[in-house]
Amino acid sequence: MEIGWLLEGDLPVEQRNAAKEAAAEMQRTLADLLPGFHWVIETIERPGTTERGPVEPVRLLDAAEIDRHQRGWDFVFVVTRRELRGRERQRVLGVTAGIFASALVSTAFLSDPASEQKPLGARLHTLTMHVFGRLNGLAPDDAPTWMRPVENPDDLDEMEGYAPPAANALSARMEEVADLRVEETEDAGKGWLRFYARSLWQNRGALPGVIARMRPWSFPLRLHRLMTAAGSALAVLIMTAESWEVAANLSAAKIAILSLAAILGTSGYLIRAQHLLASRRGPLREQRAVSNAGITAAVVAGMAVTYAGILALASVFAAGLFGDDLIVAWTGVSDTAAVSVRARLAALAACLSVVIGALGAAFEPYGYFRHVTQIDDEI
Repeated sequence: MEIGWLLEGDLPVEQRNAAKEAAAEMQRTLADLLPGFHWVIETIERPGTTERGPVEPVRLLDAAEIDRHQRGWDFVFVVTRRELRGRERQRVLGVTAGIFASALVSTAFLSDPASEQKPLGARLHTLTMHVFGRLNGLAPDDAPTWMRPVENPDDLDEMEGYAPPAANALSARMEEVADLRVEETEDAGKGWLRFYARSLWQNRGALPGVIARMRPWSFPLRLHRLMTAAGSALAVLIMTAESWEVAANLSAAKIAILSLAAILGTSGYLIRAQHLLASRRGPLREQRAVSNAGITAAVVAGMAVTYAGILALASVFAAGLFGDDLIVAWTGVSDTAAVSVRARLAALAACLSVVIGALGAAFEPYGYFRHVTQIDDEI
């Protein structure tokens, strides 16, 4: 098992030394806890930098993903002195991105000279063991173990070890990670399509978890600019007589095709516009194939959920605000066809609203879309 520690250039000398101590202690801890695996931890120091102020986590994740891909690491930890910009917490000690098998740790709030505390290296070790568990699916618990919820830095001083069930679950997870990778088999040089197919088949059990980490069902709730743009478009479309006339002249088959095209088209646009997929440069890696496939599937699922939500809202408005007489006057259909026109109008409005909403999502602040879709937890 190979783990990379990337020490950012903003770390002062004493914090770099503390991080190296924490990395060495992590290697000893994992070797004692899971002796059936050979643990290799590599520490890389970034060049010095003068950048200060909060940093977007996705920026560090991009750089970490390049190193993980090139060096074939199983997991990556990035340690920085700068504050991590959070979306849910004001003070963020670390974040996890399971889809990239990466975690970021900030020392910004770990040291408080005015209080009695464990050395920085000890706190870093505890925090990284906590996020390592979170990366591998261990749930927080109330026991004073490494999986205890971390509300403030002082909590780290009271945490020690994994509970036996958590250690067993971690061992089982490491068995999956340590399996022979596709790039190490004979299929490695037989084209990227075959490589991706083999990678997805070999990880078919883990792929649903990769998709679930991105929480596609929450897209409508967390992507505010997308929903604002989509809601505005829906309000205009459903109140326009021309929209009803167009819907009345579309068959159910055309509506279905438009709906599918809207979901797939907006998904592709968001993936490209937000740079969600890792580049195909360099050698093919199973980890990257699974993460790219998981991201694509999650975005498609998220846009399908968004479409379904807008469709339901449009259906409610169409049924509650527009009577049969008004629909007949606008479209010229018979009274009996009014119900089907409502359904077609709702679907057409949902298609166009999703498309306009995707354009609105492109104006999200830098890193926001990727943060809410690719970062699992803020700690």
